[in-house]
Amino acid sequence: MKPIVKILLTTAVAAALAACGTSAPPNTAKTKKRHAAVARSVQPVRITHIDRTQAEQELMLQSMGLVGTPYRWGGGSTEAGFDCSGMIQFVYKNALGVNLPRTARDMAAASKKIPDSRLKAGDLVFFNTGGSSRYSHVGLYIGNGEFIHAPSSGKTVQTEKLSKPYYAKNYLGAHTFFY
Repeated sequence: MKPIVKILLTTAVAAALAACGTSAPPNTAKTKKRHAAVARSVQPVRITHIDRTQAEQELMLQSMGLVGTPYRWGGGSTEAGFDCSGMIQFVYKNALGVNLPRTARDMAAASKKIPDSRLKAGDLVFFNTGGSSRYSHVGLYIGNGEFIHAPSSGKTVQTEKLSKPYYAKNYLGAHTFFY
C-alpha cells in the first residue's frame, strides 16, 4: 500500500472512531443543525397511484384494528407494541404497501404540510410534546376532529380528539402523502 493511502486510511479511521465517542448534548445548536440536515435528506413520499377514498378506508380499518395494542418505545409490530411513528409506519405498509420513514420528524419532512381545512382521514397530525425534535409525536387523522395514536408508556393505541386541551396546545399541523 502506498504511504499516502495508508495515511489517509489511518486518518479516516481515527476520525470515525473519535466521532463515535462524542455527541452533542440534546437541544444544542449542533444537534439542531444535524437534525435539520437529516430532515433535508429525507426523500418525499408521494402517493398518487392509489385511489384516495379506498386508501382512507384501508388506513381506517388497519388503524382501528390496533386499538388496545400496548405502547412500546421503538415498537413497530402488534407483537412488540407500537410507539407513535411505528404505528403509522405499520399502518401505511400493511394497508397500502407504502414504506414511510421511521420517525415523526422524518415523516413530517417526507410529507406535504396542508391547511387543517384540507385534513382528511389518513393524513397525519403532528405535535410537539417536548421531545428532542419539534415533531416529537404523530397520529393518524380518522375524521370528525379525531386521530388515532400510540400515546406514551403505560398506555395503549387509542383515539383522541384534536380539541383535547393537551393536544390542541401542542398541535403543529397536518401533513399528507396524497397528491
